[in-house]
Amino acid sequence: MSNFFTRASFARISDELAKLRTELPAVSRAKQAAAAEGDLSENAEYHAMSEQLTMLQRRIYELEEQLRSPRFIEELPISCTRVSIGTKVRCLDLDTREEVCYTILGPADAIPEHNVISFQSPMARGLINKELDDEVAITVPAGTRSLRILDIQRFHT
Repeated sequence: MSNFFTRASFARISDELAKLRTELPAVSRAKQAAAAEGDLSENAEYHAMSEQLTMLQRRIYELEEQLRSPRFIEELPISCTRVSIGTKVRCLDLDTREEVCYTILGPADAIPEHNVISFQSPMARGLINKELDDEVAITVPAGTRSLRILDIQRFHT
């Protein structure tokens, strides 16, 4: 399965992974040092280091999985005739009569408070494959949003 990234989010996650990998040996050594201090059943430092090592290894695994099979949104063949990942969609909220724009990217790029949303979000799923002037009713956690698509453009970094 492909994972969608912008080049910026891929670099950010790669940097985080590299940083965590450099922390791994020190945490492992700290766990070994705590283990050498005697009875493990009452050794709080050992248990804390063991938990920290497990969390660190889990996060490294998660990041490695995310970075496997990347597809860069900047390289996708995006047509602006339909809403898709990699598009910026300008809509009219039919209830409030206000315009709102959504940029649809991958989960690593999502910033919901700035209307940069993951293609996996309810709003994006409701917009994807719709065309100019389509009217849609999208169920989101806050209720139903009724929108008309006014414009579809390729997103720009």
